[in-house]
Order: sequence, then structure tokens, then C-alpha cells
Amino acid sequence: MRGHPVFIAQHATATCCRGCLEKWHAIPPGRALSADEQRYVVQVIHHWLVLQMNSPGH
Repeated sequence: MRGHPVFIAQHATATCCRGCLEKWHAIPPGRALSADEQRYVVQVIHHWLVLQMNSPGH
């Protein structure tokens, strides 16, 4: 789904994989994300998307 806004947002916010979640967000791998962690990841992606939508030229 390359080019999809959420795909781009996941990579821009380092929420694309468990390795990035560990490195950039201190969320350890090897287990399911908790409900709080899932909410956090969605909030990070949503925040980035809103910033992009409200930036000049969009």
C-alpha cells in the first residue's frame, strides 16, 4: 500500500514496525501491544496526518 496516507504516516512517525516502535517510542517487542500502546500509536499517526492536512499546499 505504498503511497497510502497511513503507510506514509507510519514511516514518518516511526510506528511502522516493532523495531521502530522499540527504538523511537520505547515500546518493547515480543508481545502484543497493550490497549494504551495501541491508542498511543493511533494518536501519533493521527497527529501527523492532521499536521499534514493543515500544512500549506494541502
